[in-house]
Amino acid sequence: MPAPVPLLAAFIASASGTRSHACLKNWLSGLAFWHKLNLAPWYGKEDWVPLVLRTALKEGVKFKRPPRGPVTLVHLRALRKAVKLDDPEGAAIWATAMAVFWGCRRLGEVTVPSEKRIDRLRHVSRGCTILRSRQAGRAVLVIDLPWTKSTGVNGGKCILTQTGDDLCPVAAIDNHLRVNHSAPVSSMLFAYRSGHSWKSMTRPFFLTFTTRVYRDARLEHVFGHSYRIGCTVQLLSDGVAPEMVMKLGGWTSMCFLIYWRRLEQIIPAALSRAWDAKIKAFAKANGLKEDIDEVEF
Repeated sequence: MPAPVPLLAAFIASASGTRSHACLKNWLSGLAFWHKLNLAPWYGKEDWVPLVLRTALKEGVKFKRPPRGPVTLVHLRALRKAVKLDDPEGAAIWATAMAVFWGCRRLGEVTVPSEKRIDRLRHVSRGCTILRSRQAGRAVLVIDLPWTKSTGVNGGKCILTQTGDDLCPVAAIDNHLRVNHSAPVSSMLFAYRSGHSWKSMTRPFFLTFTTRVYRDARLEHVFGHSYRIGCTVQLLSDGVAPEMVMKLGGWTSMCFLIYWRRLEQIIPAALSRAWDAKIKAFAKANGLKEDIDEVEF
């Protein structure tokens, strides 16, 4: 130490074509941190290293993981059919799915890795603050999250708005709290009764259960992050302004754009709404009929 430029360049070149550009950048970041920790000079941005890394960007494209597909309303209805809402486990699974989807949250923000890895400062419990209100005639639940990926321990909000149909997140949460009543305040928010004890909703259990349901229904394979992606696609398709979706999901940068999927649905819908608005404005300003079907030739 310090690692000389030729060694760093050779290190990157040896992995070029077998690892993605992002992977190699992460490796270099780790090495840079180790040098900084040991008060050693870092040559990772000098001479050949950036050039070799640029080559790795081109060579590593084929190793990128394909974009993850979104959870859709079809997925959710298949899950709804598979669970029993009067069963403690089923009620908890359904409430978790509704919270991460309509709340546009990361799965790790409302579940735990395992029973042995519960962090009271990070994982949301039954003792959390849940605010209730009515906005524009709809019931709204706001769940205080003690931790999010983007804000850390500053936490965030999981905002759930009543949909009034079979996929209503407010109804799902209320059902879960009713079926799994009398849970200890220290238990996790989506913990469920199992015999005489309580089980936390773990990420592996939730994904294993839902993956089996979706596979049996012959639906597209999805991942934990697919719920957040699915909410983004659904709300944009429904005409919700992108900045509102960003606020709901807690994004603080334009990386929000990488979550856009199904552009063949989102873009035509947005263009149609924009054009319809212009047509209506023009018709109103000129005293014309808005509906072309009403025009007499």
